[in-house]
Amino acid sequence: MSLQKNLEYVGKNIKPYWPTVAVASAELIFRPTFTMMDKKTPDETKKYTALREALTELIAAPTYLALPILAAKGADLLKIKDPKQAKMAKHNLQTFGTWTAALVVIPGLCSLAVKPFMDKIKDKKADEPKEEATPAKLDITSQTYEIEPVKTAVAQPVNYPLHKVSISSFKNTGMRVG
Repeated sequence: MSLQKNLEYVGKNIKPYWPTVAVASAELIFRPTFTMMDKKTPDETKKYTALREALTELIAAPTYLALPILAAKGADLLKIKDPKQAKMAKHNLQTFGTWTAALVVIPGLCSLAVKPFMDKIKDKKADEPKEEATPAKLDITSQTYEIEPVKTAVAQPVNYPLHKVSISSFKNTGMRVG
């Protein structure tokens, strides 16, 4: 088979939501994994970020699957008699459902679910008793130097005589244009 036939087959037979579900599923696995592999970030930050990314993708994958299927049910409400047009309408509504999931529904669900969940986890960690760490005593006095203020004389302001300025004196002076 040629490349063109393969691409036509994929375009005609694969639902528009399968690629997004596949990407969300892969991100559910790989984003937290790669976050935890970062050597430069502190452990607490890595754990928080990985959990937040996993929860986001855990919400995204089923939403990408469910919303386009629900949107495709709207094709039956249109009562299109031509089967080819009905199939096209169903496909377009699935695509629109995928876009709606990505742009509106998933960010909304994440705002509703992930933030409160992460706040609860953060509050539980704040309630746990921490080990008493003694702060290191810093020697900040031996390194300081005495700075003596410099006394300089301040010059007295010069009083220049003020001249009375009026509009008539501006008219007849300076460059003339035109």
